[in-house]
This record gives sequence, structure tokens and C-alpha cells, in this order.
Amino acid sequence: MRSLLSIFLLTTILSFLLLPTHAQFGIKKGTPISNPNNEATIDPSTGTPQQQEGGGFLSEKDAADMSAIIEEAMKDVETMAMVTKLKEENSDHLSELRQLSPMEVLGGMKEVLDNMKLIEYLFQDKERAVKEMEKEGMIDKAHVKKYRKDPDLLEQDTRRGLYFQFISLAVVGGFIE
Repeated sequence: MRSLLSIFLLTTILSFLLLPTHAQFGIKKGTPISNPNNEATIDPSTGTPQQQEGGGFLSEKDAADMSAIIEEAMKDVETMAMVTKLKEENSDHLSELRQLSPMEVLGGMKEVLDNMKLIEYLFQDKERAVKEMEKEGMIDKAHVKKYRKDPDLLEQDTRRGLYFQFISLAVVGGFIE
């Protein structure tokens, strides 16, 4: 089942990278993803997540961040249209993914949340981000030239892909109906 989720999410991200889109939905660039205490979860010197107190994989801060994203997503008309379309066009895949345990879904959501936070650090130097993502094999060879020429486009596409992953997992987990 975990591999099904991975395949589904990978396919979804690749479809965003291959198809041009001009919609802006979700969390706008620069919007902080944090709780009211504004605690840092990313070590600014390394860009890595800091250890959570208590050692659990989902801290109160993570839960608050996830809840804030979900609440904002449910207010966003374009996101909710995307959710409706996702449910209509992928109902078979969604029913398979709903067999995942709640811990697996939350684990996936936490991983995407951490990645959403990490891209803030990664894209501080956009040209370097392109080089690093290319080196790690995260950019399809067909799109490398386009992203080298316009690193802002890579950042936008990465943000959209992560947002779509998060929302998709929230739908699978029943957090967005």
C-alpha cells in the first residue's frame, strides 16, 4: 500500500511538472507556516528539521500547522474545486489509498509539511536549488533547461506539487471532504 501511495503522489507531482498551469491557489509565498508561538522547526544553518520535544513524529506544532493549512484550503475556492475534481477523477485510487492506516496518512502529511518548510531554506539561493535538485534527480531532464533559465518557475512548481500532495493526503485521511 505504501508503494501505491508513493506511485500516486509521484505521478501527481510529475503531472504538474509536465502541464503548464497559471492558477494560484493555496498558501502564498512567504506566508509563515507556524503556530502562534512562532517556534522554529527548521535549523536555519542546515535547513534540517529540529527534533521534536517528546520524540513523537507529530508534535503539537505540526498538528497546528497541518490544521492551519487545512482550514485555509477549505476556504479557498480553487483548492476545493481541485478537491472535487480529484474525488471525481480518481475515486478508484482514493478508495485504495483510504485503506492506509491513519498513522501512514499522517506520516505522509508530516513529511510533506516538513518539505514545505524546507523549501523556504532551499530556495533562498534559487540557482543553487536548481543545481541541487537536478543533482539529486528531482528534475525531469526535459525540464532542466527551463528551470535553469527560470528558477522561480521551479519554486512555484515545487510549492504547487507539495501543496497538492498535502491536500491529496488530507482528502485520503478524511480531513477535507
